[in-house]
Amino acid sequence: MKFVYFHPNFIAQTPIFSYVKLRIVKVIRDVSYDTAVRGRQLDIFLPETKTAAPLVVLIHGGGWISGDRTTFHDSAEWFAKQGIAAACVGYRLAPLNPYPAAIDDVLQSIGFLRAHASEYNFDPHQIVSMGNSAGGHLACMAGLKQTFSNGEPAQNVNGVVSICSITDIRNPHESQYPVAFSFLDQFMVKTVHEAPEMYSEASPITHISENAPPFLIFHGSHDDIVPPEQSKQLYDALCQAGVSADLQILDREGHAFLFSSWSKIIEQAVEFVQTL
Repeated sequence: MKFVYFHPNFIAQTPIFSYVKLRIVKVIRDVSYDTAVRGRQLDIFLPETKTAAPLVVLIHGGGWISGDRTTFHDSAEWFAKQGIAAACVGYRLAPLNPYPAAIDDVLQSIGFLRAHASEYNFDPHQIVSMGNSAGGHLACMAGLKQTFSNGEPAQNVNGVVSICSITDIRNPHESQYPVAFSFLDQFMVKTVHEAPEMYSEASPITHISENAPPFLIFHGSHDDIVPPEQSKQLYDALCQAGVSADLQILDREGHAFLFSSWSKIIEQAVEFVQTL
């Protein structure tokens, strides 16, 4: 059996499926979305289309401490071949750049991409964030957190695809598996006892409102890195706020997915983007 493996320190490349439309893809690499801050770069994959394309913003995992934007390049190319533009976002990593640097970076990238939508020929009203694990946490924040850490208003995406995401760290020793403790320690620096308000602010679930965008949520039933309850609680909170959300718990899948399950995720992500 072939696996597409998601681990906090690794993400496999997305397979190219048989129904690809074989559109020509234009790739623009090393685009700075803020020249004043080192590490704020992204790569853009554009389909050949005369009309403005939807955009998927792909955010890599890695426990906030590792990984880079190139790990989603194959996924980005695949989306572009379906007629959907894609941007692979790089963000500053902990512990050198701890919370809230990564969140601020992702929010900054959304504002940049929307401001340059006409230049790259994608629809500024059809932008979706998508990420796995820690990248899923950041994708959720891109849809939910309405301000930067300095209090200035931020722009949000129009939809979120959340995959095995960490969504609530307010009580990390109760809500997370021990394997995540070291990643959280490096990301947050302070302990939850020292700064409980910071842990609340860093939890996507605390930013949900009736104005939140639609969510498409996936999680493996046997995930041993991020508890499936994290996605279930996110889904419940979104529904309680009246937000459109779809939760799919993939039976017998862990933080690693069989080829067939990853195929399902990608296919449904395309459908989700196209319906916005």
